[in-house]
Amino acid sequence: MLAGCLFALSWISMFYAFLMEWDTTKNADAINIKGEIISLVHANGDWISMDIMLVDSILPQKLTRKLRLSWSNPPTVRVGQQWLLTIKPKPITSPLNQGGFNQQKYLLSKHIFMKGKVTAGQLLSDNKGVRDKLIEQLKPVLAGYAAQDLLLALLVGDRSLMTSERWQQLRNTGTGHLFAISGLHLSVASLWIYLVSKVLLFNFLPTQGRRNGVIAMVLCAVAAIAYAYLAGFSVSTQRALIMLLAYISSWLFNRFSSSWERLLYALFMVLLLDPLSPLSASFWLSFTALAVILLTVSKFDPPRLKAVETNVASQQPAAVSVPQVLLKQAILGFRATLRWVVAFWAVQWRLAVVLGGVQAIFFAGTSIISIAVNLILVPWFSFIVLPISLLSLLIFIMAMLVGVDPELVDLFWLSQLTMEPVLMLLDIGSGIPFAWLGLSMQWIAVMISAVLGIWLCCQFRTMRWRLAFSVMTLPAVILALQTIFGIQQQQWKVHLLDVGQGLSAVIEQNGRAIIYDTGASFGENFSYADRIILPFLNSKGITKVDFLVISHADNDHAGGTSVIMEAFPEAIVISDDKRWGMVNCRPKKMLWQAINLEIIGPLIPAKGNNGSCVIRFASGDNSLLLTGDIEHGAEQKLIAHKRIASDVMTAPHHGSRTSSSDGFIKAVSPQLVLFPAGFNNRYGFPKKDIMRRYHDLGIATLVSGELGQVSVVFQPETINFYTYRSDFAPFWYNQVLRFGEMKNPE
Repeated sequence: MLAGCLFALSWISMFYAFLMEWDTTKNADAINIKGEIISLVHANGDWISMDIMLVDSILPQKLTRKLRLSWSNPPTVRVGQQWLLTIKPKPITSPLNQGGFNQQKYLLSKHIFMKGKVTAGQLLSDNKGVRDKLIEQLKPVLAGYAAQDLLLALLVGDRSLMTSERWQQLRNTGTGHLFAISGLHLSVASLWIYLVSKVLLFNFLPTQGRRNGVIAMVLCAVAAIAYAYLAGFSVSTQRALIMLLAYISSWLFNRFSSSWERLLYALFMVLLLDPLSPLSASFWLSFTALAVILLTVSKFDPPRLKAVETNVASQQPAAVSVPQVLLKQAILGFRATLRWVVAFWAVQWRLAVVLGGVQAIFFAGTSIISIAVNLILVPWFSFIVLPISLLSLLIFIMAMLVGVDPELVDLFWLSQLTMEPVLMLLDIGSGIPFAWLGLSMQWIAVMISAVLGIWLCCQFRTMRWRLAFSVMTLPAVILALQTIFGIQQQQWKVHLLDVGQGLSAVIEQNGRAIIYDTGASFGENFSYADRIILPFLNSKGITKVDFLVISHADNDHAGGTSVIMEAFPEAIVISDDKRWGMVNCRPKKMLWQAINLEIIGPLIPAKGNNGSCVIRFASGDNSLLLTGDIEHGAEQKLIAHKRIASDVMTAPHHGSRTSSSDGFIKAVSPQLVLFPAGFNNRYGFPKKDIMRRYHDLGIATLVSGELGQVSVVFQPETINFYTYRSDFAPFWYNQVLRFGEMKNPE
C-alpha cells in the first residue's frame, strides 16, 4: 500500500511537471509552435476556437500537451492538418464561481496547458488519420437524417454536430451515456461478433478443441479495439475496453479473475495512462456506474439459482408425459426471464439513484425521468439500434475500401428508422417541465448524506447501528423544515462574482436576491449571466430575484441584462437606461426584507462612468457600498453625502487611476474593498498604486480575478469573507496558473 501510494504520488507529480513545463524565461509576447489540429471546438462569427497537439513533444501521443487557440478570419482548417503557428500565449486561468463551469479544471483534464491567439500560420501538411477520414466521409452521408448528430456520436464518438438543444434533451432525459461509447456499446459489438463467428466456425470448421472459441474471442478483442479507436479512446471507452480485454485474456489463458479484479485492472490502467482523468466527470460517472452494476448483479447469482432449479427438477418423477415436460420447461423459462427482468430493474433504479447523485455534484441537478426513459431505451439500443447501426457502418467501410461511393447508396436508412422512436422519446421527455431538477449545493449535500445513511441502515440488522447511521438523515430533515416553515435568518451576504473584466454582485438573504450588474456578453452565444450568474443562483437555491440593478450601460456591466430579465421577469429593474429601467437612480430609500437599501447617486442622469447607480445597503451595524464605475467627479459629489461610510465597498471603476481618490476612501472608510477585475486583464486593473493607497490606510483588499468568487457574510456582530480558490475549492487545479501572462500593457 505504501509503495503504491508513493508511486502514484510520484507519477502524478511527474506527469503534471511534464504537462506544465515550458520555457518562459524570454517572456515573449509571441511564440512559434508546431502543432496538429485535433478538434474544432466552435465558431463565433469570424472567430474559430480549436485544440491543437504539439507534434514536437517528446512524450507519447496519449501524454502529449495540447493548446486551445482562437483564430480570427482563419483560412480553411481541418482536423489532422499540421501548422506552424505564431501565437500570443495566455494562461488557462479562468473565472471560478460556485455552480459555474470550471473551465480551468476541464482544460487540464484534456491536457490543455495553454491558451492563445493565433496571429499568423503556415500549413505544413494535411495528413488525416483513418478516424478523421472516416468522419469526413460519414458527415455528408448522414447529413440528410434527422438523427445525424446522434448517429455520428454512436458510430464514431464524434459529438461535434450536437446542438445545445440536443445536449439539453440528453441532459433532461438522462440518456447522454447512450451516445458516449462505453461498456454497453463495446459489449454489444463484441457479443454479436462472438455469436456470428462462433456459429460460422462451428458449422464450417468444426473441431473438438478450443480453437474455434479462441478465434472467436480474438475476433471479439479486435472488434472492441477497433470500435474503441473509432470512439477516440475516451475515458469511458478505455475503462470498458480494458475490462473486456482482461476478461478475454483470463479466458484465453484459463485464469480466473473476478469482475471486481477486472474493474481494478481498468482503474489502474486508466490512471496510469492519464493520471489527470479524475478531473473529468466522465471518469466518476463511468466507474461509479460499473461499481453499482457489479454490486447489484452480485445479489442475483444465476449459478446458485440454476442449481436450485436443477435440484427441484431432479426430485420430480422419472416418468412424465410430454405436456408435463413442456409445462416444466415453460415454468423454468418464465422464472429465468422474470429473474433477469428483476435484475435489470434493480440495476436501473440503483443506477438512477447513485448516478443521479454524482450527476448532481458535477452539474447541479439531476434527471427525474431518467429511470423510465432508460428502461425503454437500453434494451432498444442493445438489441436493435446498435447491431443495425454497426452493421451499416461495417458495410459503409467495406464500400469505401472497394471504391464504391457511399453517397450513392442509402446505407443508413434502417439506422435512421431505428432512431425514430429515440427522437420521439427525447422530444417528449425533454418537454416535461419537471424532467430536470436543479438542486442547490445544500440540497445535494444533505440528500447524498440521507441516501448513504439509509443504505448503511439497510446493511446492518442491529438497532444500535441503524440508529447511529440514521443520524445521517437529520440534515435533510432540518433543511426541509427550514424550507417549509420559512425560518428567517439575520445574516446576509454579498457575492462578488468572478465574471472576468466586468462586474456582477449578488446580495442574498433568506433565499432571495438582488443582482447588481450582469457582467459582459460577447456575440450571440456567450453571456456571463448565462454561464455564471444563473448557475450560481441555482447552486445557492435562490429562486426569487427582487431587484436587478444596472449601474450603467457599458457591456461589462449590462451585457447580460436580457438574460436575467428573461429568467426572472418579476424582478424590478433599477436603472437610468430607458431600455430596462422601471425605477430610476435618483436618491431614494427602500426596505428589502430587514435591509435598508438606499440609492445615493447620481443626483441627475449622466452618461458614462459617472452616471453609475451607487447603492448602499445597511442592516444593523453592517453596511455595503456598491459604486459601479464612478470616477473622481462623481466621488466628489458623493463625499458631500453624510451616509456613505460603509464596512465593505466595491472599488470604483475596477481599481483604475481615474477613481479611488484619497478623500473618497476616507469618507467611506471601509474595512474591506472588493476589486471586480479580471485576471490578467488588458487594462492592468487594479493599478498597483491604487492598491497601495488602500493598504496604506489599513484597508484589506480582495481581487475577484485572482481569488475567484468573493463572498462576504454579514452577521450581527462580525463580518467574514471567503474566496473560491482559498476556501470553497482550495484544490491544486484551481490555483492561479500564470503561464503566458502578458506584460503590463502600459
